[in-house]
Amino acid sequence: MNKQNFDKSKQQEPRDLEERLTAYYGPQLREQPLSQTSWQNVRLRLGTQESPEPRRSFHWRFPRKRSRAYVPASIQDTFARIAYQARVPSRPSMLRFTRKPRVSEPTVRSSWLGRRKIRLILPLNAVATLAPPELNVLLATGLARSICTRKPKYTLGRLLLSSVVLVASLVIILSWIHHVAFVGIPLAITLYALVTWLLHLQARSIAFYADTLIVLWLGREHVCNGLHALSDRSPSPQRRRWGEPSLAERIERVCGTRVEARENQLTLVG
Repeated sequence: MNKQNFDKSKQQEPRDLEERLTAYYGPQLREQPLSQTSWQNVRLRLGTQESPEPRRSFHWRFPRKRSRAYVPASIQDTFARIAYQARVPSRPSMLRFTRKPRVSEPTVRSSWLGRRKIRLILPLNAVATLAPPELNVLLATGLARSICTRKPKYTLGRLLLSSVVLVASLVIILSWIHHVAFVGIPLAITLYALVTWLLHLQARSIAFYADTLIVLWLGREHVCNGLHALSDRSPSPQRRRWGEPSLAERIERVCGTRVEARENQLTLVG
């Protein structure tokens, strides 16, 4: 009898539990399907998750494009303001921003192919210590050089020099085929050196012409303040690079003063 009573109580316990839950929470709800929007959100979240274990696959995969580095809002706003003053249409994708630990001074680079791409390179601690005149001069320099590079005379010059490079390459190939390499190779090397030197002169011409534009955009006094601040930050303002004039040359050309003889007050040339 005890065993039968125990079995009956055991069968009644689940029913009593379900009745108690129903009385407390109410009747069981019917299944409600998710909306299409909810399914899309779930699908997007599942798609962005990375699997904990790497997939072992032997399929060929193309390398993904690197995402553009984040540009601080202050730098992006300054660039948009300068482009507005220059009456040049600007897009956020035009400006690239990079911080490098081994860089000692801020620099700016623009595309040689005429593309509207400007790359600002700063040391790690320069974002917080960079003064507004320095940032304005750097961004205006990159924008002005990008504009000058697309001028017809500079574009035609690069096309002409590219054709000279092709001719020099053909000279090497033909001289090798006809067993006169001792004549063709020195000639080709001379042409290559000439093209390199002419490209260097063109880059310097673009840099000086760009300085004229930024003076029109920002004013001579503001440009001089920015150039002198960049010169104080630079360990060697007299140093020249390929296609790039030194800061001392730019200051002498824009402000009419030399870096060594500079006083506290700038000597401006009207």
